[in-house]
Amino acid sequence: MKEFFKSICIGSLLVMTTAHADVGREEELDEAVRQFAAKVEAVWQQCLKRPDVRTTNDSNRCLVTMLRATNDAVEQKYLAKLEKARDMAKHPDGFATYETVPGLLEESQAQWKKYVKTDCDGIGAESAGGTARSTFALRCEYQHALHRLRALDAWF
Repeated sequence: MKEFFKSICIGSLLVMTTAHADVGREEELDEAVRQFAAKVEAVWQQCLKRPDVRTTNDSNRCLVTMLRATNDAVEQKYLAKLEKARDMAKHPDGFATYETVPGLLEESQAQWKKYVKTDCDGIGAESAGGTARSTFALRCEYQHALHRLRALDAWF
């Protein structure tokens, strides 16, 4: 009976340790996205403080620069994950087959782009009017890009 109890305790400890490791990884991934966002938002804030930035159009140019940097980061991460997925498909580890992973990742990226366009140019932008509409759409795209960075981190 003592041995049975010991094995349950050790098994529980292993499960809890693994769960804690997953939480730690999730926190690291979240922190990496937060740091990235802080860096690009600091550049955006500096741009907004320039003396030649006076109109909504000027400030939107600053926002476009931030969005472009974030979208570039998403694209780089996506391409790295796609390359890894293709490599995994060529060299399965024996436990699972990975042939479908590159296609799934490509489809996921295409669906994400379609969703962002629909949300930020259509549905979401309906709540903003006038000159604020373009600013809202740009901020919307930026927020989605940050979420996509985090989602790509979660892929293998």
